[in-house]
Amino acid sequence: MEARNRVKRMEDIFQRQLDVMDALQKLLAEVEASQPDFEELLAYYQSQTYMEDLALEEKGHFVGMTRGVLSEDGVYNLLFDRGEVAKRLPEVGDLLNLPK
Repeated sequence: MEARNRVKRMEDIFQRQLDVMDALQKLLAEVEASQPDFEELLAYYQSQTYMEDLALEEKGHFVGMTRGVLSEDGVYNLLFDRGEVAKRLPEVGDLLNLPK
């Protein structure tokens, strides 16, 4: 019975790892594919147009719309979060390699 339980546990771990790797590969592809959109957002955030849109926001021009991009900290927090993830990637990448 002990061997059956062990094999069952290892099979569960194996299947979960397959799922995790599949999800990670899809996320990595999504990050790569969305990079041009991110760069467009960053350019907007640093533009005069963004400042003009902020002024319009203060006048109530965008009421009824989702407008997190115009929040005081929204894009800044996204930039910070991306940086934090980037710092973790080498360490997590090392975990994906076979143990030495």
